[in-house]
Parts: sequence; C-alpha cells; structure tokens
Amino acid sequence: MNYAEKNLNRNEQIVFQAKKSFLAVVPSLIWCIVLLAGVIVGTVYLGKIDGDSAKQAVSIVTIVLWVIWALCGVLPVIFKIINLACSCLCITNKRVIGKIGVLRIHTLDYPIDKVDNVSLKAGALGNLFHYHTVSVLGGGGGDAEIKFIGISNATQFKNSITEAVERHADEARKAQAEEIARAMSGSK
Repeated sequence: MNYAEKNLNRNEQIVFQAKKSFLAVVPSLIWCIVLLAGVIVGTVYLGKIDGDSAKQAVSIVTIVLWVIWALCGVLPVIFKIINLACSCLCITNKRVIGKIGVLRIHTLDYPIDKVDNVSLKAGALGNLFHYHTVSVLGGGGGDAEIKFIGISNATQFKNSITEAVERHADEARKAQAEEIARAMSGSK
C-alpha cells in the first residue's frame, strides 16, 4: 500500500496514478561511470610511479580517488533509486496527493480546485527515454513547488488533472444552480 492509498479519505478513490521510470537514474549512472573511468585511469597512472616513499603517497591518493568516486558517483545513484522507489503521485476524485523522499519527506496534498499549475520538464535524456519532471504548484498561496522526477506518463497525468479540475468546477456549478433553484422555489 503506497502513501496515497494510506491517506485516502472517506468516499475518495484514486483516479490516476503517475508511473515512475527508473530510466531517470541513467544520467546519474553515466556520471558514475565517467567518474569510475577517471579513477581507474588515475590509479593506473599513479601505479607507474617508482620509489618507496612515492608508493606510500600513491596508495593514499588512490584511496582518496576511490572514496571520491563512492561519494560523488555511487551515492547519488543510490539516492536517486531510493527516491524513485519511495515516491508517489496520484490524483483522486477530490485532490492531488504525492510524497517524495525517505529521510527528508516532502508531501503534496492539494484539493483539486486549488491546483494552480502543473508543468512538465524533460532534458535530452528525459526526451530520449520518455520521462519527465512533473512540477505541481497549488494552494493559492506562496506554497513551494514540488517536483516529481522520472514520471513516464507525465502528459496523461497533466491531462487528468485538467479533466479533474474541470469536472470539479462543473459539479460545483451544478450544485450552485440547484441551490439557487431551491432558494427561488422556496421564496415563492
């Protein structure tokens, strides 16, 4: 059971759920591989240095290179995979619900009528692998924009929000018209 399913209110159901694309990890993987190649080249180059005192310095530099690769190459890949696996973005019949993160959690919970803007963004690899970053802005105030990375059905998600907003507005107009009709028939 994901975050949205756990937080559904009474008479609320999920209308549309964003799909995550783990291809969004590819840019981080490419960076990790480029760093790995640099570390291997540096290690091979340093291994050719002669001299006993130089060998000790070379081994320390080699360890530092591998630590830099682990921190700057491997950790971002792991964090992106975990972030994608733990994120959730859904539209219900009443609101837009989302969650990003594990340790630092950002949640999104906007009533359908309070969604101000949904924008899509894709870089070169996003266009190539068909995933987008979806930004949802709402709340009618100075709320921060929340970005969901690696959404493969982003266009359908945006269209579903537009339809949900229109459906909500139609229902509100019908309810208001019925209320006015009741008030007018009661005043005669």
